[in-house]
Amino acid sequence: MRTVFIILMILLALAVAAVAIANQEIVTVNYLFGQLELTLFALILTSVLAGILLMVFFYIYRSIHNYVKSGSERALKKELQERIKSLESENKRLEEELSRLQKEREDAAEKARRELEAEKNKLAEELNKQRQEREEAAAKEQAELAAEKEKLEEELSKKQKEEGRFEEPDQIDWPPKKGFWDFLKRS
Repeated sequence: MRTVFIILMILLALAVAAVAIANQEIVTVNYLFGQLELTLFALILTSVLAGILLMVFFYIYRSIHNYVKSGSERALKKELQERIKSLESENKRLEEELSRLQKEREDAAEKARRELEAEKNKLAEELNKQRQEREEAAAKEQAELAAEKEKLEEELSKKQKEEGRFEEPDQIDWPPKKGFWDFLKRS
């Protein structure tokens, strides 16, 4: 695109030069402070050069303006890039903290689960121990009651021998057992 523009400018300059060379007449130019006599060739070239200088100054002004504008845009772009880097690093830090907190939570949950499992095992052991103690106490009490029963039966048999009658404990006449509804029956 730039090459086409340069070629067009060269062609336009050649066309202006050809027109200027073709006009060699002397003309009078009136300006604010007086007048001047020049050849038409010099007047055309002076006008073209003045136009070129005007365009160069305009181009310089636009370039400076664009540079200043782009400088503020570059500063804004730089600031935004720094902000993006800052946010990315903050995001990375927060992700690391999140993963650390999740790991801590998982570790705490695992620790709590192990503690609960240990407490459960401890309670199960305590329950088994108490059950075993109760069974041992019941067995001991039963053994004591059986010993007491034997002792009482021996005393009973001794008394019966002393009194002269001897009955086997299995042959003792016990009163008949009454049922639940027997109290309603009338004798």
